[in-house]
Amino acid sequence: MNKFVAAMLIAVAPTISLAGGHSAFSGHGTGVTTNTNVMEGVTGVHVHNTTNDVWIYDNPPEGFPAAVHAHCNWFIAMAAGQEQPMGGSVTCQAINPNGDIGLWNGTFQPNGTVEPILIAGTGQWADYIGAKWVGVTTSNPSKLSSVYNFTPAN
Repeated sequence: MNKFVAAMLIAVAPTISLAGGHSAFSGHGTGVTTNTNVMEGVTGVHVHNTTNDVWIYDNPPEGFPAAVHAHCNWFIAMAAGQEQPMGGSVTCQAINPNGDIGLWNGTFQPNGTVEPILIAGTGQWADYIGAKWVGVTTSNPSKLSSVYNFTPAN
């Protein structure tokens, strides 16, 4: 289950990169699972995890906070008896310290990464709607926590 939890937690960290002179920024984060629900079928399993995450930006644009707290919901599908997810998605919501909101959706990729996209945002996030990034787990110290990096994808 450790690989499964790690794979789920890598998508929560946003990084944003857009054309047109916007600064790209990347960073790292950590996620802690606060709730897990498992639905078992005959040939597969659905897992719904809720996490609390902190995203820390390496070089945020001027005026952006250096760190943001997020709440994420992970939906993972696995074949019966397998630890490796066959697919999944994540939705994260955040309110930064400046009071701006953001909403991200991400999907699991065959190479083990997760690719989130900012689908809605206000204030500072508004200019970055449509931005994509890639999340990669770097450490999985326990079944219920993970550390990851994120980089711009566009």
